[in-house]
Amino acid sequence: MDILIVQLKRTELVLAGFRARKGSVSFLSAERHPLSGEEGELSRILKESSLCTGEHSVALALPPAMLFMRELELPITDRSKVRVLLPLELKGETALDTDELAFDALPLVDGKSLAVWGRVKELAGQVELLKEAGLEPEFVTASLFHWNQLAPEAGTVAVTDGEALAVYRDGKPLYFRAFPLGSGPEELERTVAAVELGRGMQLGKVISHASGSQGGAVPANRGLAEAFGDDAHAAHDLAGAYAVAAAVADGSAINLRRGALAYTAGTEKLYRRLRISMILAAALVLLIFAESGVRYYLAKRDLTSLDRSIAGIYKEVFPSRKKAVDEVSELRSEIKRLEGAKTSSNVLKLLKELAEAKGDDVAGIYETEFDGSEVRLKGEAKSAQAANDFKARTAAVLDGAEVSETKSRPDGSVTFTLRGKVKGVAR
Repeated sequence: MDILIVQLKRTELVLAGFRARKGSVSFLSAERHPLSGEEGELSRILKESSLCTGEHSVALALPPAMLFMRELELPITDRSKVRVLLPLELKGETALDTDELAFDALPLVDGKSLAVWGRVKELAGQVELLKEAGLEPEFVTASLFHWNQLAPEAGTVAVTDGEALAVYRDGKPLYFRAFPLGSGPEELERTVAAVELGRGMQLGKVISHASGSQGGAVPANRGLAEAFGDDAHAAHDLAGAYAVAAAVADGSAINLRRGALAYTAGTEKLYRRLRISMILAAALVLLIFAESGVRYYLAKRDLTSLDRSIAGIYKEVFPSRKKAVDEVSELRSEIKRLEGAKTSSNVLKLLKELAEAKGDDVAGIYETEFDGSEVRLKGEAKSAQAANDFKARTAAVLDGAEVSETKSRPDGSVTFTLRGKVKGVAR
């Protein structure tokens, strides 16, 4: 993810691009633009800058003087819960109603919390300026609150950029102050002295990233040094922007885009992506229903065709019967009846064996009757001898086979009746 920091200072605008990776950030490029206070100047710079193109997460870092701070002693330290509590805790203590303010909180090293807030109307105006340039910020904050990214992990130090001061003990926040407009180096000295006297401690050193202060030294923070590599001057000049980017990357950034000022562009993008997914899912469901409908239609058609075939077979087998309620059941019952209660042989097997025994001289068997174990066949043969030969061949399946009712036909063929008893079946 690429992060673009738009840092508004009292007299200049800093644009810095960073790339987040594995909980840290690396520097990409930056621009510095002096601000004269001319109307529309900021919007023009943003629209013309090459850094403001492409996809990135935008964070707006405001001058600390635009925001308000107060230390509070609260029974909880969880930031999400403190945010909910702040409007109630500060109700009546601010010049504006809390509904017109945006809040966030930062836990301090001594168990207290730092309440941070700004006027929604002023913040919305700054957001709108960036939005017009196609850079709606996801974060509205101030660099001051993230200078723990610049402080060493051990010792008590102060960090300043000439516009504000933050004090850290072993990398944990202890004290914050924004300097009044027009303040000089003497204001920094007074603030440091007041902190040392009021807190009863001695600051190890003051790390300055103010314009005009000495740059080029090795950064006190390892993450800052790694982000800028060998470019110590860039690390000095862009330390504030780096601090915001690092906080955005690790999820600890102070963000005043809450409540009425909440960031919704990301949600809208997500909804648009979800809308496409939902449309595709709906199309898939429709296709599934359509396929199911086609399958149902084909299955119903096949079943209807099968029912017609069964009805046709039933009509051929029982031409004199009226339409049955269940043709399949009646056919099954007739087959069982034909097999007979005492007949254990398979009728179909017997018919097959008789068909194999008839040979080529028997033209066909056109009638077959079963009466228990008795079988009567009527057929047509080429001659009376052919009928007798057929009788002989049935000896394997019939006992006591006899040929009778032999009648000659004009073409020399004969019709005959063959009677016998199925072998192995008692009468």
